[in-house]
Amino acid sequence: MNLFVSNIDYTITEDELNEMFSEYGEVKSVKILIDLQTRKSKGYGFVLMADQDGAIAAIQNINTRQINGRAISVQIARPKPEGNDNVRLSKSGRKLRPRKPRDSDE
Repeated sequence: MNLFVSNIDYTITEDELNEMFSEYGEVKSVKILIDLQTRKSKGYGFVLMADQDGAIAAIQNINTRQINGRAISVQIARPKPEGNDNVRLSKSGRKLRPRKPRDSDE
């Protein structure tokens, strides 16, 4: 089961998150999203748990836990919308025109 984890302290590593969630079940993967420009954590990510029981236990025990002064939020991740692979959104959520391919993209 895929979990969305937000309000993560910017200094927390994927290994530390893995260790925290492993207390409640097998963790298949951990991904903290990184800002491409600054190369720093965006403060949220995903933890893929091997089974539902471990995921529910992690939500119940880790959600709102204070870590480095921040109450992290853990919830079941929503599935990615289908068919929107080429849709770009602005910061306000409006659809943007598709990018024109560069010569190097062809």
